[in-house]
Amino acid sequence: MGKDFYKILGITDEEKKLKGEEFEKILKKKYRKIALEMHPDRQKDKSDAEKKAAEDSFKEASEAYEVLRDEKKREEYDNPKSNFNFNSGFDFNMDIDDILKNFGFGSFRRSASNVKTVSVGSSLRIKLRVTLEDMYNGVTKKIKYTRKDKCDACGGSGTTKDSKTQRCMHCGGTGRVYNQSGFFSSMETCSHCGGTGQIVTNPCRVCGGSGIADKENMLEVAIPKGVSEGMSLTVHGYGNAPYKMSGKYGDYIIDILQQPHNIFRRNGDDLYRSLEIPVLDAILGGEAIVETINGKKLTVKINPGTEDGHLIRFSGYGMPKYGTNVYGNMFCEIKLKMPKDISYEERELLEKLRTMKNFK
Repeated sequence: MGKDFYKILGITDEEKKLKGEEFEKILKKKYRKIALEMHPDRQKDKSDAEKKAAEDSFKEASEAYEVLRDEKKREEYDNPKSNFNFNSGFDFNMDIDDILKNFGFGSFRRSASNVKTVSVGSSLRIKLRVTLEDMYNGVTKKIKYTRKDKCDACGGSGTTKDSKTQRCMHCGGTGRVYNQSGFFSSMETCSHCGGTGQIVTNPCRVCGGSGIADKENMLEVAIPKGVSEGMSLTVHGYGNAPYKMSGKYGDYIIDILQQPHNIFRRNGDDLYRSLEIPVLDAILGGEAIVETINGKKLTVKINPGTEDGHLIRFSGYGMPKYGTNVYGNMFCEIKLKMPKDISYEERELLEKLRTMKNFK
């Protein structure tokens, strides 16, 4: 049949049954959600490939919306025998605002002159290795790092008594520049003046006119119990300062990594460890002591005939589920301990057992 326009817009089988104004209301809601998600203002920190993927997704959604909003086109599209022509002829070089206006949504952006922008400093990102025990209990870490902060030499202004200012020629003094990427367009902070609209001559020699300079900073951050590798914690306001201190500090982002453990292996909220037992305990049954991640000692009952690799589960002795008081499981994997350097007497007994029915 070709493209599934309903699937592209996220319309369910129940919603497909709707007609008229009811369907149009759902359709507009779905399309607007995609249009907002794929807007270039939300793609700034993404790679070129991700930006291109956003453009393609918006293009598909717009094509699907144009067809399904028209009752005759939709009826033809729904008819498998209609040989529906998927070439809609839609002009995808239009600005996103124009597209939304044509589809009856109104303008997405306000004009740049009416928008008061707030500069935000760049974020900092580190990888922090923590132990499995720290992940189990939670821990507070003190982190020493360097960030861009207010320049002491100029007080954050970027100027001295000999400095002069002139209008930025790149943005015309507005502090904002127009950026075109494919059929998307957006207004961005001018990189030449940092959004101030002015260029400084004879700037502060310490910070080069930016108003910010490298400084050491100390952060005390609480790592909550239940965190796992790959999780990121964001501490707002502890990143770099904005250009000339004209806005908000960026964020400090901590990517959690787990240090290797010599006993436990983690899988989600469950923990796995090995438990070595004598081969006779595996045959006859017995008991063993196993230690949990928090140091508690548990008695393990070994059933007769236990095989190597058998898993014994202990409910609630795994890792805490993040944000809850619920715990996963601990699994003990049985490893048979084979005797070495057996004595003459032991060998005689084993040779005798070899002749018996259950040991053949």
